[in-house]
Amino acid sequence: MRIAVTTVSLAVLLFLFTVPAAHPFTGDGCASGACTDCHSLSRDEAVVLLGSTVDNVLSVAPSPVNGLWEVGVEKGGERWPVYVDFSKEYLVSGQIIHMGTKKNLTGNRILSMNRVDVSQIPLAGAIVVGKKDAKRRIIVFDDPNCPHCAKLHQTAKGIVAKHPDVAFFVRPFPRNNDRETREKALSIVCAGTVRALEDAFAGKPLPKAKCGSKAVDETIRIAKRFNIRLTPTMIFPDGRMVPGALEADGILSLLDESADSPLSKK
Repeated sequence: MRIAVTTVSLAVLLFLFTVPAAHPFTGDGCASGACTDCHSLSRDEAVVLLGSTVDNVLSVAPSPVNGLWEVGVEKGGERWPVYVDFSKEYLVSGQIIHMGTKKNLTGNRILSMNRVDVSQIPLAGAIVVGKKDAKRRIIVFDDPNCPHCAKLHQTAKGIVAKHPDVAFFVRPFPRNNDRETREKALSIVCAGTVRALEDAFAGKPLPKAKCGSKAVDETIRIAKRFNIRLTPTMIFPDGRMVPGALEADGILSLLDESADSPLSKK
């Protein structure tokens, strides 16, 4: 009896290993194609899953990581991606970083999802660091009292010295909308010089503004429209808004990416 059982077991094993259709990667089915052949998530489903935690579901697409959907959401005027697993039981909110390239894929998506129309930001009244006719232009919202803005200013000067095709168009922006900072910003606009901007960063007294320019009020309206609350905030040619005082390499890398974007070629 023991021999018969052994013989049957071997026969069954041989049968299983010799039937081609039994191999999961040789026949038709999920494993033979894309994961999305068998898994799906519609926008309507995402709306139900996320409920009132967001104001709007903008998009659903496969994420850079297998097994996760990238769901573009909006809340309070800001947009970012969250991730839902294929079982639709788990929500992942965090950063996806590619280990090989060290790129923050989630961060890049946030920048892309929150692009603005650069043509809606007038350059009149801006303080130009570099050449006014430079082909690659970065718009900067700077608070005259912001030490990080002062740091970015030095970085900008170094960039334009080595790259004459790059210019920074600085819009003085009183982030907290207090009277003292508004007057300082207006004084810079009226002077219209890099020296006035640098004097403000250095804490030097500025002459009282007398030009009657509306540029500062306009900057405040633009910042509110595009939800700009942090300084410095840079706006690249392709419309990506990047807060913070980046180093030169980071700024130049984003500029190169902007040049490859179809949005910056319109």
